Amino acid sequence: MTASSPGPLRGVVAALFTSVGLSVLFAVSTVVFHDRITAFQVARGAGEEAEVSAFQVARGAGEEAEVSASIWIRAGLVVVPALLYLWMARRLRQGSRRAYLRVRVLAAVGAVAVGYLIASGQYPVWLRVVQAAQFAALLALLFLVTRPEVRALFPKRPRPPGGDRRAALVLVVLAPVVAEVTLGSTPVSRIWLLLLWLPIYGAGVLLIRELARRSGTGWAGILVLGLAYGIVEEGIALQALSSPTLYGAGDWAPRLLGLNSAYTEVMLPYHAVFSVAIPILLTELMFPASRSAPYLRRGGLIATAVTAVLGVGLLRLAVPPSEDPGYTIPAPVLIGCVLAVAALGLLALAVLPRRAPRPPSPGRAPGPWWLAAFGLVSVLGFLVLLYPFAGAGRSAFTHGDWTYLPMAAAALLAVVAALLIGRWSRTRDWNDRHSLALAAGALVAHTAFGAVTIPDTTLDLLGLIALGAAMVAGLVSLARTITRRKHMFGRGKNKNEAWTGVVAEKKRSSPDGQNMYHHVLVRTDDGQVKDVRVKGRLWRTLEVGDRLRKVAGETQPGKA
Repeated sequence: MTASSPGPLRGVVAALFTSVGLSVLFAVSTVVFHDRITAFQVARGAGEEAEVSAFQVARGAGEEAEVSASIWIRAGLVVVPALLYLWMARRLRQGSRRAYLRVRVLAAVGAVAVGYLIASGQYPVWLRVVQAAQFAALLALLFLVTRPEVRALFPKRPRPPGGDRRAALVLVVLAPVVAEVTLGSTPVSRIWLLLLWLPIYGAGVLLIRELARRSGTGWAGILVLGLAYGIVEEGIALQALSSPTLYGAGDWAPRLLGLNSAYTEVMLPYHAVFSVAIPILLTELMFPASRSAPYLRRGGLIATAVTAVLGVGLLRLAVPPSEDPGYTIPAPVLIGCVLAVAALGLLALAVLPRRAPRPPSPGRAPGPWWLAAFGLVSVLGFLVLLYPFAGAGRSAFTHGDWTYLPMAAAALLAVVAALLIGRWSRTRDWNDRHSLALAAGALVAHTAFGAVTIPDTTLDLLGLIALGAAMVAGLVSLARTITRRKHMFGRGKNKNEAWTGVVAEKKRSSPDGQNMYHHVLVRTDDGQVKDVRVKGRLWRTLEVGDRLRKVAGETQPGKA
């Protein structure tokens, strides 16, 4: 839309300028006749008749000053919408839908505000005439701007990639619920602590997910960022990695380099998996259309980063002074934590995205039930080896340097599990059901372990059991939803999917002996392997390593 406005829009612009002119006239009148208006409002407050000479009613210099100031403020508030209208008139001529929506809102709010001023009788009759004309102009503007022919000039446009507020909100809430509530470390009797966790967990994990999707790093990068998150929360905010007294973590195992070794070994992977990776996975399974795209635009990303930093400060001010008074993290440990976070961030966001895509693994992935059992046994084994429970003072009921044995066994278990999961996830038949099954087994294990080791009261135990049951019901419901979806992307199918990825393999076949079908194996940025059927013309231009992008609403991917 150019500066020459279409016919239906000319009436809107004319009503805008009329409203602006009347607003300026009202503001100028309040300035020129300031003393008379002040006297009128003071007299009105005293219950006397309207038109009186200036300051006949003496109610005190303080009240007059207050009334006088309010008149100046209202005059200024009248001028501000007038200036906004001038700017929005220009944006309307350019076809801005945002400006159109703002004009509708301001016209409605302005009409209500001016109508209230007229009804309240706060100004003399002669000035209320100007207000009445302004009220009529705003009503005319509201009528004109809502006409069908005007609405047709500003149609709704498809939401661009990078904007899924529902998914972002779900992730913000899901992160502290998974990490704290379903483990039992935040019991139902103190559920209000979620307000403390939301800024650091919610904004922190959302920020990690946004950075990962924008950089193109996969699940390996997300897990590395999860380790960095664990250092920020446990090392910098809570100071628990180095404090010899907080949570009794200094007694779990011998301290190394000023750190609580066993506590560090259990908490950093815990945060990487349960605070970061699993909430992101569950959210993307609930909102598959935007799983490979950012949830936020630039402004939302900045606000999320600021909130996460404030969340770190809030946790630092709220917990250590009350739970661990007098302890301050030593400067060398703090510097080490900062450097470790920077190195992990560089690895996740700059190094891993540049790796060449790994080829698909041979064979088939285990079935979902086997993966659920694998996740359950792995998490239970890891926690049992490191976390003291049942009255034990050290990991796995050991003493002295013998504690290094369960620590080494837990590290070996984590490495083997990570290698196996990485291999299975690169097989050609890996899909959402496998990912959910693995996460479900891990979640059930960590809730069961929490129920055995953490609750101090019967109420908290019963609450955690109830939460665990609700969690299982939610996972079953999500599994049923995934089962109903079509996992394989074909031409004309799954139009609402959106993803980006790298071509790992090209293939073609003619199963019916007549038609040639062209397929590519794509490893998406979130770690999935998709068998994608494409048109022959696109297939012939592709090479292994090329990037493809599938936009929601389109039937075919294209080169990124």
